[in-house]
Amino acid sequence: MKRSFEFGFNVAYCGIICALITIVMFAAVIPSLAYTLAAFSGILVWSVSKQIDRKWALLTYAAGAALAFILTPEPEAKTYFILIFGYYPLLRENIQRIKFRVLRLIVKLAVFNAAAVAAYFTVIFLFGVSAGVVLDGLEGFGRYAVYVFWASGNVAFFFYDFSLKYMMYAYIQWIKPKLDKKIR
Repeated sequence: MKRSFEFGFNVAYCGIICALITIVMFAAVIPSLAYTLAAFSGILVWSVSKQIDRKWALLTYAAGAALAFILTPEPEAKTYFILIFGYYPLLRENIQRIKFRVLRLIVKLAVFNAAAVAAYFTVIFLFGVSAGVVLDGLEGFGRYAVYVFWASGNVAFFFYDFSLKYMMYAYIQWIKPKLDKKIR
C-alpha cells in the first residue's frame, strides 16, 4: 500500500510542478519577464529532485519542456527554459562537485554559452524571430549588439548561478520541512 501511495504522490507532485511551470511560462508574455520566469521554472524542476529524486525531476523537466513548447506563446522564454534554465539547476549540483573553483566556473560558463548560442539560433531559425527582435533595445551598440547581448547574458547567468545557491538553501531549510510535515 505504501508503494502505491508513493507512486501516486510522485505523479501528483510532478503534475502540479508541470502545471506551475506552464502557468509561469504563460506569464512570460510580459517581455521583461521572459528570461526571469524561464529561470524560475528551472528552480521548480529542481525542487522535484529534493522532494522526490533526480529521475522524477528529469521526467518533470521533460514534461514541463513539452508543455512549454506546445502551449506557451513566448518563443524566447520557452526556448531558454528548454535549452538552459530547465535543467541547469539539476546539472549545477553535479558541477558543484568539481573541486577546483576556476575549473568549476569554466564548466558553468561553457555549459551556459553553448546552450545560449543554441537557444539564440533556435529562436531565430526555428521560430522565425528576427535578430532585431531578439536584440531589441540594443540598436545603439550597432554591430556590437550581439556581443553586448552575449556579455550581459553571461553577467546575468553569473548572478543567477550565485543566487541559486541561496534559493536552494532556502528551499531545503524552510520550504521542504513544511512540505514534508504536510505530506506525512
